[in-house]
Amino acid sequence: MDSGTQQSETGEPAPDPKPVDVIQKFLIVVKDLHEKVNKDTVLKTARSAGPVLSQGTTTISQPEHAVDRMLSFPNMSTTNKSEGPGDHHIPKLQRNLRLLREDVEKLQELRTEVAEEVFKHIRPLELLLENVAKEEKKDPTKPPLTKGMKKDLDDINKKIFNLMCQVPLLPNKRKKAKGFNDDNGDKDNNGKEIVCLPGIHANEEDLKRLAVFRYVLREFKDLTDDIWKICLLSFAVFPENQEVNRTMLMYWWIGEGILSSQHIPSKTGTLQKPEDVVKDILDDFKKRNLIEPVEVKRKVKPSSYKMAPFVHSSVVLISKEIGLFDMFRKKEKPTMSQSRLNKVCLVEGSSSQPQAKAKKMEKPHLIETVFNVSERFPDFAFKWFSEDQSSQNKKLSLSKPTYKALKVFYLGRWERTAKRHIEVENPDLMKNLKYMTKLKLLSFQGISRIERLDDAVCKLRELIILDLRACYNLEKLPDKIDSLKALIYLDITDCYMIDRMPKRLSWLDNLEVLKGFVVSDATDEETFCTLAELKHLKKLRKLSISINKGGFGIIDVFKAVKYFEKLEKLKVAWGGINEHPEAKGVDGGKDAKKDIAKEAKKDKAKEAKKDKANAAVDKKEQPAGIIRTATRKLFGPKVDNEQPELPLTLKKLDLQCFPDENLPLWLEPANLGGLEKLYIKGGIKLTGFRKPQTEITTCNVKVLRLKFLPRLKVEWRDLMRLFPKLEFLDKYQCPQVSFCPTDGVGIWSK
Repeated sequence: MDSGTQQSETGEPAPDPKPVDVIQKFLIVVKDLHEKVNKDTVLKTARSAGPVLSQGTTTISQPEHAVDRMLSFPNMSTTNKSEGPGDHHIPKLQRNLRLLREDVEKLQELRTEVAEEVFKHIRPLELLLENVAKEEKKDPTKPPLTKGMKKDLDDINKKIFNLMCQVPLLPNKRKKAKGFNDDNGDKDNNGKEIVCLPGIHANEEDLKRLAVFRYVLREFKDLTDDIWKICLLSFAVFPENQEVNRTMLMYWWIGEGILSSQHIPSKTGTLQKPEDVVKDILDDFKKRNLIEPVEVKRKVKPSSYKMAPFVHSSVVLISKEIGLFDMFRKKEKPTMSQSRLNKVCLVEGSSSQPQAKAKKMEKPHLIETVFNVSERFPDFAFKWFSEDQSSQNKKLSLSKPTYKALKVFYLGRWERTAKRHIEVENPDLMKNLKYMTKLKLLSFQGISRIERLDDAVCKLRELIILDLRACYNLEKLPDKIDSLKALIYLDITDCYMIDRMPKRLSWLDNLEVLKGFVVSDATDEETFCTLAELKHLKKLRKLSISINKGGFGIIDVFKAVKYFEKLEKLKVAWGGINEHPEAKGVDGGKDAKKDIAKEAKKDKAKEAKKDKANAAVDKKEQPAGIIRTATRKLFGPKVDNEQPELPLTLKKLDLQCFPDENLPLWLEPANLGGLEKLYIKGGIKLTGFRKPQTEITTCNVKVLRLKFLPRLKVEWRDLMRLFPKLEFLDKYQCPQVSFCPTDGVGIWSK
């Protein structure tokens, strides 16, 4: 036995051992173990490996080359037929050891630590090798590795793997810690400690002495409109350098009442939509260097913004001194508390704070805003606005509890990405919504486990924005959704479980933006809202549709939307079409048909009961409902079944997963009228555009996006003839759209 083994038996580590040598010795033991366990594989490998592996003495005298060659053979990394289905322990161990050796070669400064850790496992592995040899002598027919041996190998492998993961991190930290030509990397040139950026706002005295704080304060005071000042301070709730979406900001500001939800006159005398006002505000902040647009190459204009750390910390401090938001304490993590101006921000861990309990919240009747910044389980906030909480508050003398101050209840996700999982553990708490009588904004975006909205939401007569985006478990909207008389924005995008729209959706007279409308295969049009019925929404400007109905093509869509009077943006996505077994010609079609008929009969009976139960309420609450429906059927505009057309007001058309081979004639570039943006994303059948017979001058399309169209065949010169006013082209995975002067990612800009 060599000196290294003797030292291991006495428990003393080798004096300053070299990690590469120790790992190499470990690899040799693993190789011997592998030979014992997989004799057939080793023999095959030895025949093809040449003299190095075939001669035992050469293998020992030149172990590095032998092991390297052994690990390079593919059959050594696969499981031998004689092994059990889970016998992958040794190849994994070999791989991890090899990677560890490569890392250690670059990290000689850590050789002692690594060597000592690996050294501990050599002797146990040698004993394991001896046990395998003993078991083999006893009964060669049995698997050489017992369960206990596999467990020992797993334990060793975990420790080696953990060590391998740690090694590359250590030198990076040490390297960063060293300054340039300076042994002390924790100090800057002035000898002061470098302050961690997330904690800048906690050092108020130092921050106020900085020029950047004076600049932000001066720009803040220069904002002539107090509304714009509050808009700037709202960035204080988000982490620095985090992307904040413009639409989310608009929703929030409308809910707070600092931004009008109505179209207002601009300086030029034209009417400005809220979207335009938000753009003006953010453009002004950008010119003042207070925020930065997040540039995305595939977007013509940015839709998200972020705030640099020092500017953000200055805004946080100004907001705190004014009393608008109060999340930060010196040298502490963000905490949930009610600010002087009655704003509450939920942060990570809020659910475990004492204030999370309804009894601990001092003045819930004064809260104006609840905004979820980073909390994953926010449903405790419902309890603040419960009947019990009101009865316990002695300052309230109401026969029925109401919370008239609350305008924004934003429990959902403000980030566009789905990295933060949010969950409501007790959806029944939504019944407390009926007490939030003055609520303007309600957001459950990205919250899971919400299967249905409580009918209490229909009590929110002043609600302007209902954001249900990405509520993946949501199955149904309330039948009496028309009770939300003030609703302007409804977003149910990515609510995949919803397959039918409530009939009264078309009664929302003030609705301007509807995202996620579902066209399903429901046959009972008396119970569910159809696409054609949305023509009664006289103010509708934006509409996105998800089509889950077989045979509902582009012609059906534009027959329905032809008479939409103010529609500016339309998005249509085909997909999720349900086909019954008998339609596919599979066995059991008759039985399936019977089952479907039974289910349809049950559903119809249930709906009949609901209609009967709601009839009395409708008579009281909706006296004009029956008259309105009858009037629309008799005197409403007739849908032209022969000539589908684009709405005259349409500016943007987005077609996704286009199902046909050709665009209809009225969708060809020459007939697009005032359309300025055309997106076609996905369509494995679409082959191309028709070649124009004459020169096209009427097409106003400036932005064209073509994505995932493998059969679309068109050349650049033809595109320029079809779209003479083109300013921006986005081409992605369209191999037959050729000769376009795009850059490396498929973008061309005029």
